[in-house]
Amino acid sequence: MSVRGAAGSLPAFLTALAHERAKRPLLCVLEDPDSAAFFCSDLQQIIGSEDSVVLLPPSDNRPFDSEHVPDPAPVIQRADVMQRLVDNFSGIIVTSVEALIEKMPPSDQVEQASMDLQNGMEVDPEELIERLVGQGFTRTEFVEQPGDLALRGGILDIFPFTGAFPIRIEYFGDEIDSIREFDIHTQRSVSRRTSARIVPNMDASADESEGARIPLTDHFRGTGGLLTLINSAQLYDAATATFNARDEARQAAITRDEDVAGTSDFFLNEAELRTALYPFPCLHLGPFQEDVDERIEVSSRPQPSFNTRIAQLRRRLQENHQNGLKTTILCDNPGQEGRMMELLEEDLEAGRTALKVESLHRGFEVDELQLALYTDHEIFDRYHRPTARKQKQRYGGISLRELQHLTPGDFVVHIDYGVGKFGGLERIVVRERKQEVVRLLYLNGDVLYVNVNALYKLHKYKGKEGHQPALTKLGSGQWEKAKSRTKSRVKDIARDLIRLYAKRKQSDGFAFGPDTIWQQELEASFQFEDTADQAASSEAVKADMENPVPMDRLVCGDVGFGKTEIAIRAAFKAVQDGKQVAILVPTTVLAMQHYRTFSKRLANYPVNIGVLSRFRSSAQLKETISDLKTGKIDLVIGTHRLVSKDVEFSELGLLIVDEEQRFGVGMKEKLRKLKVSIDTLTLTATPIPRTLQFSLMGARDLSIIATAPPNRQPINTEIHTFDKDVIRDALLYEINRGGQVFFIHNRVQSINEISAMLRMLVPDIRIQTAHGQMKGPDLERVMMEFVEGKFDVLVSTNIIENGLDISNANTIIINRADHFGLAELHQLRGRVGRSDRKAFCYLLVPSVHGLTRESKQRLQAVEEFSDLGSGFHLAMRDLDIRGAGNMLGAEQSGVIADVGFETYHRILDEAVEDLRSEEFSDLFDSPRTPRSKETLVEVDEDAFIPETYLSNRIERLNLYRKISECRTPETLSGIREELTDRFGPPPAEVEHLLASMDLKMEAEKIRLSKVVFKNERLFLSMPSTEEDPWFFEHLFHPLLERLTLISQRYVLKESSSGKLRAIIQEIPSIEAARKVVVQLNKTLKKGTPSESRSEA
Repeated sequence: MSVRGAAGSLPAFLTALAHERAKRPLLCVLEDPDSAAFFCSDLQQIIGSEDSVVLLPPSDNRPFDSEHVPDPAPVIQRADVMQRLVDNFSGIIVTSVEALIEKMPPSDQVEQASMDLQNGMEVDPEELIERLVGQGFTRTEFVEQPGDLALRGGILDIFPFTGAFPIRIEYFGDEIDSIREFDIHTQRSVSRRTSARIVPNMDASADESEGARIPLTDHFRGTGGLLTLINSAQLYDAATATFNARDEARQAAITRDEDVAGTSDFFLNEAELRTALYPFPCLHLGPFQEDVDERIEVSSRPQPSFNTRIAQLRRRLQENHQNGLKTTILCDNPGQEGRMMELLEEDLEAGRTALKVESLHRGFEVDELQLALYTDHEIFDRYHRPTARKQKQRYGGISLRELQHLTPGDFVVHIDYGVGKFGGLERIVVRERKQEVVRLLYLNGDVLYVNVNALYKLHKYKGKEGHQPALTKLGSGQWEKAKSRTKSRVKDIARDLIRLYAKRKQSDGFAFGPDTIWQQELEASFQFEDTADQAASSEAVKADMENPVPMDRLVCGDVGFGKTEIAIRAAFKAVQDGKQVAILVPTTVLAMQHYRTFSKRLANYPVNIGVLSRFRSSAQLKETISDLKTGKIDLVIGTHRLVSKDVEFSELGLLIVDEEQRFGVGMKEKLRKLKVSIDTLTLTATPIPRTLQFSLMGARDLSIIATAPPNRQPINTEIHTFDKDVIRDALLYEINRGGQVFFIHNRVQSINEISAMLRMLVPDIRIQTAHGQMKGPDLERVMMEFVEGKFDVLVSTNIIENGLDISNANTIIINRADHFGLAELHQLRGRVGRSDRKAFCYLLVPSVHGLTRESKQRLQAVEEFSDLGSGFHLAMRDLDIRGAGNMLGAEQSGVIADVGFETYHRILDEAVEDLRSEEFSDLFDSPRTPRSKETLVEVDEDAFIPETYLSNRIERLNLYRKISECRTPETLSGIREELTDRFGPPPAEVEHLLASMDLKMEAEKIRLSKVVFKNERLFLSMPSTEEDPWFFEHLFHPLLERLTLISQRYVLKESSSGKLRAIIQEIPSIEAARKVVVQLNKTLKKGTPSESRSEA
């Protein structure tokens, strides 16, 4: 049968109808892989099932190009289709001429190559691995994507080419003891199975495969299958082109003296192709075929070209309605549907069209059916992706921990010994026992070995970007001096903060009244629903304002989290009590932006708002200053001009500071003086490191908004090679929906060339450029015009990284994204996604394959963490340092660079704790819990992770750190479970390592300084000096009494340095040593030994 005249995606509807009526398997062939992918997507949408319609792509094998590395993505789809054919698939297979020409293995060969594994089955793991590697699997350290396999002891992980999850096989000898599915991200098991089927890569090592290969159509023989050929003439033209290209490639390989024998056995020639297609009933869709008995003419038209003009579309909808055609517009997703609702509100209400969330490749009109089916991507001339061609899934998403992996040569900081270089893991022998240690290299080649139990003291160096720290000289006292110097500086800053806190506590501020009806109305009128964090922050601010002690609260939240709304509510509360509000911002653009936002929110209330910035004339500035003095202006927004000597307030009650860290030292001094007597609210989008939050709690009030607004959507982030079609599509899509676009190009020299290129791509768009070398007024004018929507695209350097908040700009394109840091990319991306509209971020690179490993991981991390608020997950090196500067002053960045960020944190924590417990103890209600001293542990056993158990160095290091950071028995138990699940039962060496950590945790509870287990004796060392509070805290004497009760075989000795040690004899194991310390702990918790003597 030949059907002519089917336009748009109508052929897919006819194919679905033929399949439904015939109830037989069907093979659809199209001229190229792209057409096949679109056709398959259409069929899946029409039939409503992805399982009933599958795509068979070409394999990407190039037998005449020995250097070509095939794309692994098609392997998974081809293996899936092959398995379906073996299982007598009765649905629809869609393919292209290129894929059809490739021969496939017969079903019996696939059956023989596949493996069904079951619990209780005996199969040698090494033999199984050898077989699977020969079938296209790759042996790796850890399984991350289909085709990977890994053997670790008695655990074999396999990721089959079919199936959503990898499987974990645990052996007992050569017998399969259990089969589990596991999560690729956590590497932990998620469910148990009784069996698993392993389907090989049938395209791998094709020249070595046994048995003759057959045409794809042979799998349909005897099934009554149908064949659908789309545009038959073009199919044969495409086949001819494929044959010619293959012949040319073969001839070129012969010219290079490459062996091409046997390669033709895996492809059909022209005669074989016609023979393969001949015996099947065929439906031809396209121009009429001469040799068919039945011909049907369909009267249909392709969707009209609207050239993105909504007015033209609306006229067509009117015409269709008048002509009796029912029009339905298909939208790719709910977001698109919402946008079309806005654009076609009148037409929808009048019944001239309907919307449906569905994705077809091409629209069409059929008068006979009184139907017009349009697609939104054709209306807006936007690029449309087939859903059937699944993007290669990034199964093992890049983790932030992976970004910070230690590699030999990396700078590290040991809290006790200073800055060195990481030298890797080494096995050493101590007292005839094996241990694994970390080797650190210091100045002049000095080497330090760090026990794995003390890895929590070791951190990768974090400092200024590009700053290379100086190595510490061991034994010189240099590191202790650096720490002491840092602590002294930090104490000075912390002391100032606490003094300011004390002054505020003693000052008589203004206590604002409770919320009024107007306050409740204003908050109820907020167009978004408050998140829990936002509501809590707002209540905390208002509670501070109602307290007579002057407020000094910092509200920290990621971009787009609603900090400005909290400021609006606080400002309105102050104005209602007759107080004036000053809002200080770092740039004129931000001042104008805030002016528009506050004016809009407070439009229904009698609040007079003024602005002090360079955008105001001298006369306007003079009038505003006068009105502030007389009290006519309630709320003023301004830059540094706001704190000039000539600016006086009638009744200033609240100061709001936006991004305080961006102001200079002089400005900060003025602010500090104001803060003593005036309620101050500071807003920042710079993430505050968690350790700083705890360190300064009480010295400065802090509110964290860490939850994204519920109506905000994640920013769709994609990595692309620089492609003008991608750029054009992105620009047109955003502008056609009435939005604006940021295009980031960080080279001033070529920024005008980029603007010219964009104008050529989309001639009608309005473009302006902005960069740091422009004059201040010109730069701010351009940015202000962009805020006001006077042009469509802002081509800019990264100067827009902070500040601009434009709800109408929802697409950002970042050129040479590989040149930006992780934090910069997140901040730039944060310029979009400020409304409930779907936002897009395109990261452009010259070539994905040409990127360094670090660049690729960084971009993939940004792509993966696309949710709003992911700044708190991406807050690494430079964000951490900016966060510290935000709390303590930017001048601290240099201090941080000297000792590294982690060490700085520890010193800061100690400094604040010292000040709270000593100089300022009267200010704080309760003393902080004293820092627990570390207990050193040495055991007389082999305690390490053997390479025979876990060979991967990085993973061993990660597990050592995990173990060293354990602080609870539950955490340690979780690590034991993880080890057993992933690598099998831990050997004795690992059990000794875990037991020694357990012993360490118990010993630290009673603050012993050192515990040694050797030669069946347990040594418990007390704190080093008699002046230590430990001896006076009801610990010492009860401990001795309890030791007497639990063991008559203990002695108390004093070393030459005066340190006391309890020595207990006849302790057979680490576990027995742990039990002794646990017993001591229980006694000290319950009371004195005399009270618990009966229990002994």
